[in-house]
Amino acid sequence: VLTAPTPAPAPKVFVPGTYRQIDTVTQVPLAVGNLIVIVAGKPGRIGFSIGAVRQADTNGGFIVGVLPLALPATWSRTSSEGNCRVSFGPLAHGLKVTQDAGIGDCGLGEGASASGTYVLIPEKPLKT
Repeated sequence: VLTAPTPAPAPKVFVPGTYRQIDTVTQVPLAVGNLIVIVAGKPGRIGFSIGAVRQADTNGGFIVGVLPLALPATWSRTSSEGNCRVSFGPLAHGLKVTQDAGIGDCGLGEGASASGTYVLIPEKPLKT
């Protein structure tokens, strides 16, 4: 008996929106936490920004870049502002982000890191 091949599952993709860093135990957004904004780009691409802060005193910075739409994805740069490699992985309703500290601090400032678990925050549509 011949059967049709099982189609491959659809790849995980970035969902445009705002993502807040959460406490992985309580699943509650951190009072002082990182923020990621994902925007749709050219076909098959997204733009992102990560605002990262250090919990103790809100020291921080930001990084921006462009990635393919599919997850998982890794973004990197070599710069006088700080070498950087950040990996994005899919989670239910969010993203797992890992900054490779061995590559550099991404220019985020001492003690600030993009690493963490983030959830997509529901947003009301803009009124026009």
